[in-house]
Amino acid sequence: MKRVIVLAVIALMGSAVTVNAQKMGHINTGELLSVMPETKKAQDKMQKLQDSLNMVYAEMIREYNEKDSIIRVDSAKWTQAKKDIKFSEYQKLAEEVQQYSGKAQQWLQAKEQEIYAPVQKAALDAIQAVAKANGYAYVFTREALLVVPATDDLLPLVKKFLKIPDAPAK
Repeated sequence: MKRVIVLAVIALMGSAVTVNAQKMGHINTGELLSVMPETKKAQDKMQKLQDSLNMVYAEMIREYNEKDSIIRVDSAKWTQAKKDIKFSEYQKLAEEVQQYSGKAQQWLQAKEQEIYAPVQKAALDAIQAVAKANGYAYVFTREALLVVPATDDLLPLVKKFLKIPDAPAK
């Protein structure tokens, strides 16, 4: 009798596990972002910002080098008062160049977050929509897993949802 009860309990537990089994999937978000057209637009925008900052920086460096050349050539002819003024200007410009470089990097990082945020949101929204439409309870990011459990790869479904064509095989 005990055997029958134990077998019945095991059978019930097994059926409960299969009833509660939920679909799991995974996706390589880096790969998804790399094929999204919005990413290319964001990259182009970031490149334009980087180029404009580089132009300003190059102009500052040109001015710095110009002052350096003038000081090297003409400083022997100057009075001490003029030397003090010119060296002070030169030092101030050197500090401005250094400060610009740091501030430009901070500003560029903030802009990068601002520009890529809508792209990342679109990717997340698409993943969530595909997961919901296909009955996935859990979706893992492939990049965060060392061992991928037996789950479905949602990348093809999300690309289809976003109307991104598959790249030809290499």
